[in-house]
Order: sequence, then structure tokens, then C-alpha cells
Amino acid sequence: MAEDDAKREIAALEHELQRARQAAEKNHAALSALDEQRREREGRLAVALRAQHDFEQRLEEKRIELARAEAEAALAVVRQALADRDAAADAFASVVQLVALRLQEFDTAQETARNAWQALLSSAVEMPAVVSELPDEDPHQQPDIVTEALATLTELVKQRVDQELERDLIEAAARSPLGNDIANLPEHLRELARARFFSIARERRQS
Repeated sequence: MAEDDAKREIAALEHELQRARQAAEKNHAALSALDEQRREREGRLAVALRAQHDFEQRLEEKRIELARAEAEAALAVVRQALADRDAAADAFASVVQLVALRLQEFDTAQETARNAWQALLSSAVEMPAVVSELPDEDPHQQPDIVTEALATLTELVKQRVDQELERDLIEAAARSPLGNDIANLPEHLRELARARFFSIARERRQS
């Protein structure tokens, strides 16, 4: 009986051993398959990462290229605007010089007319008939067209001086500590001064 029991136990153990071997082989095969899949996935991941890096690099290069093109275009606009401004400044300066010259010519012509009038009045003492021939216009009076032109010029200069004064006030208030002087400006200048204050702050942060 003991021998039979031993045989049965051996047979049972051999059976379990066979099952264990099969399970081990199955799991080993599964692990091998997983390893193969992992290596395949790792290969695909490496390819994807290289592609990602390449696209990121190309994208960054394109962004830099676009930024450079935009900067060059903006610079071209600034240069053209400055060139136009300088041309306008030259034209303005030329006109001012011409106005000064023409005003001097008018003063000379006015003085000549006055002297001629006085000379004519002196000769009228001896030739009374000349008095009836005198022009109605008084040469001592400035022509209305000149008076109007000077008034227009004076108003333009006054407006320009006022604008420059306002710009100076805005700039000084905007650059005051914490912009405290902005409150002292006239109401219509405060908003402009606040905008300039924040603009100066941005410029300082960027620099």
C-alpha cells in the first residue's frame, strides 16, 4: 500500500510539475512577446521623439525668421517715416525762410511807399492840384491781406507753442516719482500723462 501511495504521489507531482512547466513556458513566451513589443514601442518612441525635436526646431526657426521679417518690415516703416519727416522738416524750414524774406520785402516796400507818399505831400504844397490826385489808400496802414496773413501765422505759432508746452508738462508729470504730479495737471491732460507713465514703465521693464 505504501508503495502504491508513493507511486500515486509521484504521478501527481509529475502531473503538477508538467502543469508548472507549461505555465512557466506560457508566461516566458508572454514575457518574450512583451519584450519584443517593448523594444518595438521604444523604437517607435525614439522615432517619434526625433521627429518631434525636428519639428520643434523647424518651428522655432520659422518663428525666428518671421520675427526677423516683421522687425525688418517695422524698421523699414520707421526709416521711411523718419525720411518723410525730415523731408517735411526741410520743406517747412524753407517756407519759414521764404516767409521771413517775403516779410522783409514787404516791410521794405511799405517803407518805400510811405517815403514816396511823404515826398508827394511835400510837393503838393507847391502843386495843390496834386492833392486831388492822391490815392484813397493810406500807405501808413498795413494792407488787410497782410494783417490777416500775420494773424493766421501768429495763431499757428501760438497753437504750436501750446502743444509743445502740453507735451513737456505731460512728459514731466509722467516721469515724476510714481506719477504723483499727474494729479496736478489740467484734467484734459491727465489721461495722456497716465498713458505716457505706463509706456515709460514698459520701456524700463523691457530694457
